[in-house]
Amino acid sequence: MMKLKLYLKTLARPALLLLSAFSILLSGCSPIKPTYKEQDIPYIIKKICKEEYNLEVTTQRTHNTLWIYAPLNKILNKDYGLKEDKIFDEEIMEKLRNIITTIGRVLISSDDTPEFFAFLASDIKLGIDYTMTGSVLDIKKSYADFIPWTEANRRYVIRFKVAPEAVGDTTGFHFLPYDVKMGDFLAEQIAQRVGAHFQDEELKNYFKVDKSDGKFGNGVFSFEYSISQIALPNKPVDIRNAILDIAAYCLKTYDFNNFSGVTLTDLRTLDKFDLNKRALLARPSGL
Repeated sequence: MMKLKLYLKTLARPALLLLSAFSILLSGCSPIKPTYKEQDIPYIIKKICKEEYNLEVTTQRTHNTLWIYAPLNKILNKDYGLKEDKIFDEEIMEKLRNIITTIGRVLISSDDTPEFFAFLASDIKLGIDYTMTGSVLDIKKSYADFIPWTEANRRYVIRFKVAPEAVGDTTGFHFLPYDVKMGDFLAEQIAQRVGAHFQDEELKNYFKVDKSDGKFGNGVFSFEYSISQIALPNKPVDIRNAILDIAAYCLKTYDFNNFSGVTLTDLRTLDKFDLNKRALLARPSGL
């Protein structure tokens, strides 16, 4: 189980590939008139998953977040850990796509919606949680072609964790639904983007990402990272500036102003760097 836990830390970026079906569904479609009422959304998602895909899901709604829980007998591919491109079990991939597609269909066809959705799929044999959290407004923007699907995929927050309490949980009793807060959502999204940025095709041969975490509290975004340069890139890359650029881009994209500054901590050197809100938002918008 410890070996599995170590591997799970590296899964966020590959797991985003699962979202392509979601994004394709939402892009290039003609406008859809509202079909469902907001209060019916949890029931409709559950109904479609059962009737069209024979999948049992549990849906719960907090004030601003729709939660969808799917108990699965397995999540990881049999070659997980042996082959780099083998993460999800192929049969399970299809089930996850069907649920994600259903969530998108219902949310873009409703007269009003919650601010966030959170999809939790659990391996109830091994005890693994896979969670995907997203802004419903991002889904609608993608559907309206305001943002490309590649950018839409970067906006979902993906988490994998070992969860022994998920073993045998067919109804979702092992987690407590809560309201997703924008500050927390952005902190995790920025940290995820940082990790993905240094693992993309252009940089992955030059940098190694051991950790990229983000938190929001007392009005401050705090990011801890362990990113080492393992080879000399074609052009110089300043890790700190790259992180600040990503943070500035996200905060301006979501028009989030309810913060006072950011703190960066390089876990390799223990160096800390603070930047106030004005200075951060004055950085160029492009990445």
